[in-house]
Amino acid sequence: MSRLLRILRGPAGWWQAPVVATPRMMSIVAASCYVAAGLVATIIAFTGHHRETGVGLGAATTTGVGLLVGALGRRWPRWAFHLVIGGLVGHVTLFVAFSKDEAYATIYPLASLFTMFFFSWPVGALYQVAIAAAVIGEQFVWNAFPVGVAVALIGTNAVVGVIIGWLVREATEAEADTLTGLANRRGLQRALDNAVGEARREGTPVSVAFLDLDNFRRVNELFGKDRGDRLLRLTGQAWRSILPPGAVLARSGGDEFGLVLPGIPAADGAAIVDALRVSLPEGQTTSAGVAEWRAGDSASLLLGRADSALQQAKLSGRARTFVDVHSGAENREMVDALPAGEFVVVYQPIVDLPTGAVIGAEALLRWKHPLRGSIPPVEFIPLAEESGFILDLGRWVLRAACEEAAGWSFAENPRISVNVSGRQLHDLNFVPDVRRILADTGLAPTRLVLEVTESMLEADAPVALAALEALRADGVRIAVDDFGTGYSSLSRLDRLPVDILKIDRAFVTALRRESAVAPVITAIVALANALGMSTVAEGIEEPFQAAALIAHGCGAGQGWLYGRPGSGSELAEIAAVPPPPPPVTPAPTLTAARF
Repeated sequence: MSRLLRILRGPAGWWQAPVVATPRMMSIVAASCYVAAGLVATIIAFTGHHRETGVGLGAATTTGVGLLVGALGRRWPRWAFHLVIGGLVGHVTLFVAFSKDEAYATIYPLASLFTMFFFSWPVGALYQVAIAAAVIGEQFVWNAFPVGVAVALIGTNAVVGVIIGWLVREATEAEADTLTGLANRRGLQRALDNAVGEARREGTPVSVAFLDLDNFRRVNELFGKDRGDRLLRLTGQAWRSILPPGAVLARSGGDEFGLVLPGIPAADGAAIVDALRVSLPEGQTTSAGVAEWRAGDSASLLLGRADSALQQAKLSGRARTFVDVHSGAENREMVDALPAGEFVVVYQPIVDLPTGAVIGAEALLRWKHPLRGSIPPVEFIPLAEESGFILDLGRWVLRAACEEAAGWSFAENPRISVNVSGRQLHDLNFVPDVRRILADTGLAPTRLVLEVTESMLEADAPVALAALEALRADGVRIAVDDFGTGYSSLSRLDRLPVDILKIDRAFVTALRRESAVAPVITAIVALANALGMSTVAEGIEEPFQAAALIAHGCGAGQGWLYGRPGSGSELAEIAAVPPPPPPVTPAPTLTAARF
């Protein structure tokens, strides 16, 4: 008895529907019930003592409705199935009323099966009462069958309903999370298997997401496990109420939730996930990863890619959503562009300002799209960052640049500067990748400069700082790109793994031909000299700008004045040309540290 009571209560309470109550499963069972009812009614109508042509037509209609529900029902919201089951009860009632034949009443258990299969106990009980009322009405209004038959029908229908409800909950309990009433990891896997199977058959998209409550352990530690359990229950209830039809939400373990989104691509899935994230109580954040099924993917592989995206979201600071690199049309186009050879690396010369000699170059990435032409980095780099493709793309750029630089001989130990994203620095494979590329290409670590932004060196980025410190210990030099435009703490700058400050082009552009005064540049150069760092100015386009930078002690520079970004051979041609005489300016000169 205790076992039965526990099943009746259900894992998440009396009002919780079974976890198998998805639109897909409900449409299949409802369609089966309708078709079966139609076939039974047809057999009864045309094999009895007299043919019931009107009932036969009604039975054919019932069968047709069943086929319609089977074809379209999986796209319907849950409330629509109340109309479906109400229609089935109505059909059976009309069959009995018109024919006065109690044989048609044997179809009622099909409706009872559906209600107890997919609705909560109270809702199922209401449908049992409705069916009983229909039988009583047929007895007293139309005198369709004897009282004993009516009692037997009501009792049989109730017993069938309770048994079906008990068996369904018993069978699905293994796929339900007892705390939240959501599906568990096993239920998530089953739902995803069904969604992937449908995607293979019909060519429709399907996305899966993992969501992790940030700092959930602290909630348990500070407020107790009961408070943490309550947060999990409320989160499940809040999220389930705003999900689209067909979506399956599961608690996959601990503070992690899984979400299956049939028929929804990754971009739309990410928007749904973001809506879930903002629905949490103020102060509670969530990290999320989203992946979209691709032809050939297994369900387990798709889950793995979603989990990988979640881990990237956590490594990048939490409270954000990351879309798997291989998900979404735009992402796929970008991913496919790499093996297609559409990405190219170009090199802009870096010169020693006092002499004008080329001493290195910065590697810059370009996307040569076959239809859209040249796509600027500002358009595809953010997409690559968001999706995680920057890891593959950045690794490819680094290898290409190091291979090119290994063959340079235009200067003594010319350096190659490569931009690195925050996503790369938070990748645990970044340091091993850099070391492997240097070993494979034969480029000395001292000839590689990694350029990072000021924001990557903040105090809350310990993973990034550890990576830079490890590579700097190998001899790799670290440059802060666009210095002066961020929010670096000067009190920390001398303790950071930095060798070079790159003066942002905005300060170079601000220089005036008629005046050599540049207090910001003077301050940056003085700061670099005091900390034993060198400086590189960006965006030099005019000789007077170069003269002013030399006068203020800047050691190296780059810009269109010295050469536009080009291929490795074009860089070699620029380096082979004897440097022009250095520009002269009357401004006082400070001691310059070399690049």
